[in-house]
Amino acid sequence: MRITPSVYIVGSTPLGLSEGYDCHIYLVRGPSGLFLIDAGNGYDTQTILDNIKAEGFDPKDITHILLTHHHTDHARGAKALKDAIGCEVWIVENTGRHLLQDGTDEELGIPYAKAHGMYSQDYVYIHCPVDHGIDDGEEFTIAGIDIQAINVIGHSYDSTCFIMNLDGRKCIFSGDVVYSDGVIGLLNYPMSSLMDYQEGLPKLKGLGIEGFFPGHGLFCLKNGQDHIDKALANLDIIFAPPSVGQKVSTG
Repeated sequence: MRITPSVYIVGSTPLGLSEGYDCHIYLVRGPSGLFLIDAGNGYDTQTILDNIKAEGFDPKDITHILLTHHHTDHARGAKALKDAIGCEVWIVENTGRHLLQDGTDEELGIPYAKAHGMYSQDYVYIHCPVDHGIDDGEEFTIAGIDIQAINVIGHSYDSTCFIMNLDGRKCIFSGDVVYSDGVIGLLNYPMSSLMDYQEGLPKLKGLGIEGFFPGHGLFCLKNGQDHIDKALANLDIIFAPPSVGQKVSTG
């Protein structure tokens, strides 16, 4: 599904583009090649490849998969795509590289997820070799596009946003860090923390984002910074019991 001349969605279970609880999987076309943002769950890899072909592209021209974080709906499909395409897989060094390559079930939170009905009892995480562990703030060029990676802890330790200029607008691929209307991806799940969000999310302040492409839900092509700023404003709200902060008469 084409969004702009440079951005396509080639997988997404909510949008009916692929099965198996996939996030939005973005294909980005640059002046000198193609790359993917995220890889889905790995249950419907062939459909993702077919969608890429249907848009007029050869999947083997994809040189990289940039993963926003290790969670199953974003990264479990990386191995199958890497095997099919022969591309490199990049993820942030901060826990992401280890978890994707070698994370134990306990480190990945799989027993917790199974116990709470998030995963089926026969679920198995599929590990994938990582070609490069990205540093926070690292800048690099892929397919002729200059990209900056920002590690924003909160949803998970390895959550990473990718910022780049596409079609004349500054864009962010935010994964599960922040969604439309300022919603943050806080989970009742290991490694997800509101206090971490307080530290991580301010890194996205004042970036002047126009194109806003989250891992789930609505995307937009204008005023993307508004969604980030709303999330930042929400973090400043203090919720307290009714009596706290009220003046109390001492008689």
